[in-house]
Amino acid sequence: MSGTIAESLAVRRPALWVEVSPPRGVNPDLLLRRLAPLRGEVDAVNLTDNALGRVKMSALVFASFIKARLGIPVVLNLSCRDRNRFALKSDLLGAGALGIDGVVALTGDKIPPGDPDGVSAVHDLDAFRLLEMIAMLNGGDTGEGKEILKTLPSLYPGAVANPYRKNFAHEIEMLERKARAGARFVITQPVFDTPTARRFLAHTGRLGISAVLGILPVKKAGMAKYMQDKVRDLSEARGHLDRYSGMSEAEARVHSLRENLELMRTLSRDAAGFVIMSGGGPSLAIELALEFNQWRKTESR
Repeated sequence: MSGTIAESLAVRRPALWVEVSPPRGVNPDLLLRRLAPLRGEVDAVNLTDNALGRVKMSALVFASFIKARLGIPVVLNLSCRDRNRFALKSDLLGAGALGIDGVVALTGDKIPPGDPDGVSAVHDLDAFRLLEMIAMLNGGDTGEGKEILKTLPSLYPGAVANPYRKNFAHEIEMLERKARAGARFVITQPVFDTPTARRFLAHTGRLGISAVLGILPVKKAGMAKYMQDKVRDLSEARGHLDRYSGMSEAEARVHSLRENLELMRTLSRDAAGFVIMSGGGPSLAIELALEFNQWRKTESR
């Protein structure tokens, strides 16, 4: 039920989510086996939606496997980039029927230049209007009458934000618009330091929106360099990513786990939750999630 997401974000203990990309092919079994240790350890799995313009299995379909086989709540990213309003509404109805717990409204990553398939973005709606659509459907109104969703659970609506945006005032202005459109929580781009996180949290507190801070374990130095070079939105975090230069993969993993655990513990009384991102593959994200949850259990005693 979507209420479990709202409840987990409202309690004193921070919620713990793991972000995962669906499989590249048609077989979900391998990834489901890798995610199985998270059962009973995390509050939700957050599924990406063709992130960075790379096609994966339908996130909605993979969400149904997670719900049926693992019983873990699912927060589903939904991108306006790839669908017109009919397709978005159809997927939202499907998510409601499957009991998906939350939906994150995304405008969507840009498609890489020179895409070999000549793909172009749709953008019939943007994140603000998608949030308004979710609110309409949660009220039971499909646009053709208030009848279809009366028996379906509500979809807990969320948005995204970047605490490192150079024009921070504009980022907060957009977050305010998303909150007015219906967002109840926000997932951030990865955070690497306490001052940046707390500056952002001060604004989410004022807006009455739950902040789920992104945490990104860095698997190796090459991953940190890729993020510096290719992910423009993280340019302000360059100093934190530079630390991995020259490290072996083993050193980078140890350093990343230690730094992220410390950051999460420090912010555990401030943030509504954390979502551990698996940009370097799910193994490191799962390891960090299990370690933090052990600490979380100890602290709640």
